[in-house]
Amino acid sequence: MYRDEVGNFLLDKRGKVVYIASSNRNLEIYYENVKNLGMENIVKVDDLLEEDDFYRINYKLLDTLDKKEFLILISVEGLLKKYSKEKSILELRLGKNLPMKEIEKILLESGYSKNYMVEKRMEFSIRGDIMDIFPPSGDNPVRLEFFGDEIDRMGYFSLDTQKTVEKSDSLHMYINKNNKNSMDFFQLLYSYKQKYKIFVENIELIKYKMETGILREREREEEIKELFSKVENEGKHLEVIKSETSRSPMKKDFSKEGVKYEKLSQILEGDYIIHEKYGVGIYLGIEKIDNGEYLKIKYADEDKLFVPIEGLNRIERYVCEPGITPSIYNLGTRGFKRRREKLEKEMLEFAKEIIEVQARRKTVMGYAFGKDTIWQEEFEEKFPYRETRDQRTAIHMVKRDMESPKVMDRIVCGDVGYGKTEVAIRATFKSVMDGKQVLIMAPTTVLAQQHYERFKKRFEDYPITMELLSRIKNDREQEEVLKGLKSGSIDVVIGTHRLLSEDVKFNDLGLIVLDEEQKFGVKAKEKLKKIRDRVDILTLTATPIPRTLNLALLGIRDISIIETAPEGRIPVETQFIERDKKVIREKILEEVGREGQIFYIYNVVKNMEEKVEELRGLLPKYISVDYIHGKMSAQRIKKVLDDFEDGEIDILVASTIIENGIDIENANSIFIEGIDKLGLSQVYQLRGRVGRGKVKGYCYIILDEEKSKGKKVKMREESLKELSENGGGGFQLSLEDMKIRGAGEILGEKQHGALEIFGYNLYMKLLQEEIKKVAGEIKVERELRVDLDEEAYIPDDYIEKDEKLIIYRRAMDMDEVKDIKNLEVELRDRFGEVPKSVKNLFRYLRVKILGKEALAEVIEKREDKYFIKFYNESVKFEKLYSMIELGEIKYSKRENGIYLEKRDIEEFLYEYLK
Repeated sequence: MYRDEVGNFLLDKRGKVVYIASSNRNLEIYYENVKNLGMENIVKVDDLLEEDDFYRINYKLLDTLDKKEFLILISVEGLLKKYSKEKSILELRLGKNLPMKEIEKILLESGYSKNYMVEKRMEFSIRGDIMDIFPPSGDNPVRLEFFGDEIDRMGYFSLDTQKTVEKSDSLHMYINKNNKNSMDFFQLLYSYKQKYKIFVENIELIKYKMETGILREREREEEIKELFSKVENEGKHLEVIKSETSRSPMKKDFSKEGVKYEKLSQILEGDYIIHEKYGVGIYLGIEKIDNGEYLKIKYADEDKLFVPIEGLNRIERYVCEPGITPSIYNLGTRGFKRRREKLEKEMLEFAKEIIEVQARRKTVMGYAFGKDTIWQEEFEEKFPYRETRDQRTAIHMVKRDMESPKVMDRIVCGDVGYGKTEVAIRATFKSVMDGKQVLIMAPTTVLAQQHYERFKKRFEDYPITMELLSRIKNDREQEEVLKGLKSGSIDVVIGTHRLLSEDVKFNDLGLIVLDEEQKFGVKAKEKLKKIRDRVDILTLTATPIPRTLNLALLGIRDISIIETAPEGRIPVETQFIERDKKVIREKILEEVGREGQIFYIYNVVKNMEEKVEELRGLLPKYISVDYIHGKMSAQRIKKVLDDFEDGEIDILVASTIIENGIDIENANSIFIEGIDKLGLSQVYQLRGRVGRGKVKGYCYIILDEEKSKGKKVKMREESLKELSENGGGGFQLSLEDMKIRGAGEILGEKQHGALEIFGYNLYMKLLQEEIKKVAGEIKVERELRVDLDEEAYIPDDYIEKDEKLIIYRRAMDMDEVKDIKNLEVELRDRFGEVPKSVKNLFRYLRVKILGKEALAEVIEKREDKYFIKFYNESVKFEKLYSMIELGEIKYSKRENGIYLEKRDIEEFLYEYLK
């Protein structure tokens, strides 16, 4: 059965239906489908991460299981929870005589807290004749209004607006958190002594998830096994696969540590790859030869190269400018080798430049800020949201840099709305607390104004003087700001590149914050380069330009990545639509219908007024349309933006001036015209202007029929779809953008030739090797030949070929035994029982790592013995003599090596290295 057929399947099943889903994503899809099809009495039991959610669902189940017909959709995580049938119910109806004091007594005895306003579950409030209660059950809190001791009005209200959303004549609520006599889901079901229709989806996947549950909770192993037995035996099994129309891959839960490369480095059959020694070829797949697997690569004149999987680290995916077909040589010629030797000399010079910058960063001392003050702690506690894990890490790293005597040069990269500004606000506060001034620079007047308002609001309770220096100010006002900066009476100044003018002098500048540095002009960048060695600099960006990104990766600048979405953030949905007035009108009316506002991006300034008139003619008169672009006066832009924020304008037609910093919470849809004229990073930034509140955002990319056939537009469309589905974020977008826009700008003209020959991936690898050579950090690695005479590879029926190559790459890059062991545990977890040939592969890799550490030259299996030869100068003679005396090994003078008589090779190496 296809996944999108499950909704109709369930609709046809009348009675008491329980459906066990194999994934939370599927669960969400079915829930939305059956709801849209008009089904009632549906309970969705998913991962229930919050304790409050669990109690709410538990009580909802108790209500539902009493009904004649219902549908319970439950995930594996839901099955693993314990449920309770115990309950304390408060029955209420209009006109009932029930003194407020009596209800208050019941609530306090049940563990409720009394607040002026109800903010969370298990709280109540009394304001005159009004009593608000937020029980552990239900989606919304309850409001009662009394007339004397009689209930005169009651219903549910919204926690966000505090307004009543639904009235009711009677209601009952579960008023406490009962968890006595807990039972599993099936025990709860059958305690009602009813017959159920139970369906179980993809039993193998459920088994795998249950096994993961056992690994997490070892003490519940027998209980979980029993639960799985019930799942397996109680329900009808269904095999559900994704349909052809819903092939969007599930978001992978990548580790948040470090930069994510998997997707970009993945090599697929037919891709151009580059081998360090032989140059560019075409990857044809993996082929099994004897006991192992080899990568098959095609070169000129049908020459074929077979590379053993342990040679994977010599191969990179070839990434270069689109449209360029790389030169492919014959295997026997010196063409590639000659070109490589010439280019390596140029790279060596560039590596020396980089080393000089790194050395200067280490030696140049700046100002070391003091530890956080009590005011800093108090200020941070006033932040109205919960920081995400990545945000906390970025804040910690920035403070650590500031407290160090070394000059800070850190980039904080995070998607639009992920909390970069708060990192800058806290760094700014820290600087001012130490008596140092702060310069905050934005690429546009609009963004500078927005920052000014946001910073001012956060600092309003503290004696911090802050000013804006931009073209909105007249000459006299600007003069006053300049005087204040020179005298030190102004602590923080926010503005555009005007702040880098010669007449701007500071009394004691301690920190510079740059927002979207790549948007600044060449002159501004040159001036910043001169300041970099003297003042702490914090750069904020959602899509770091390639050069910035690479400098961060090479260690010239430091980077913090905020990948965790804020709590409650709903991903923006991207749709590609044809230029059809009827479709555009419908989408606009849909957004206005849900009381939202719209950005309409049209980047042709001279025709913008015509576009506004076109939209006005298309829509009802009650929908207001206005526009802004960069050639308008700053005052006019500010006026229009203020009107848009106040809800006076429904649709704002704008150029890309709004791509940075515009934060209108009620703007939930954006239309983008002319995608072929915009960089992928720009489209991503624009898309981030919507969906910043708690309402789902939509991004509609309008495609011209002719232009949409272009290769560039197609590639951009594919990348955006891929990124919106996988949640790759701005940081990965930068890497993706290099592919499409060309990697030429990465390291300047001098390096362009090398980049074209080697491709982006190999170029970066070789450059980093040159840097290590110049710095004297590179170790000469001795060759070790290992042959254990056993099949060591990953079979196709265990891991599919594309994923297998990623696993091979990861394994070959590992140089510690513990990492190999962890990878084996991961494969067991992800793919099931590890086959013998894969265990052999991991054993081979462990032996190779240990052998290198022991400075062995050869390790071979010969019949039933292992032969080992060491590099002469590294032999531990005493250790070997004692083993010879015990009869564990024999020395061969002719071969200048040893044979293991009674020992396993891995055990021997561990013992030898002790």
